[in-house]
Amino acid sequence: MESRTDQAEWSDNDLQQDVSEAQWVEDNLDGVATTTVGSLVPTVFDAYVRILYPVRASTPNPTPAKPVAPWRDQLTAVLEVLTRTTTTPNDCWFAVWEGNTALDDVRDTAPTADIAGYNYFLLRGPVSRAADTLEGLSPNLWWPADHAWCMAQHFDFPRAYLGGSTETVAGILALTEIESRPVRVDQVVTTDNYHLNRPTH
Repeated sequence: MESRTDQAEWSDNDLQQDVSEAQWVEDNLDGVATTTVGSLVPTVFDAYVRILYPVRASTPNPTPAKPVAPWRDQLTAVLEVLTRTTTTPNDCWFAVWEGNTALDDVRDTAPTADIAGYNYFLLRGPVSRAADTLEGLSPNLWWPADHAWCMAQHFDFPRAYLGGSTETVAGILALTEIESRPVRVDQVVTTDNYHLNRPTH
């Protein structure tokens, strides 16, 4: 995940003091030792999709079939789909991993939620704020209050994973601005297992 300074910023006042909402994510993750799609995104959804980040020099992935747009440009298109496939577009939760040193100054201002062994600060606002950052850091997990879908932008992987309804995933796959593939909830997502992220037909 990229650290960015050219985006709108959340303020410390946006940090949530009640982080119990994150328990929904924690309770529905696959707890297997292997890192699968379901260990990043709740396993309750009908369909899942992988979205490729812009290629970085240090990323040992095959070259994508087409140039990958900057993540913020991809978000513009993705958010249009996600906004129309939730009943609560104005009420979304955003989780930012607390382990980055950029957050050293905010550690004492709010509690963190434990999700899959990592601690996250929680923020709350409309779906459109997914492009905003906290101290230059984008959210790692975000989901609407009605739990219609969930996006995971894990800091260890150059891909985002989304779980949602068949309609939501079909909408993402139809976007021409992004490089995306359908995935299974049990697929391995580590870089070493990139070949397993290809859909089976």
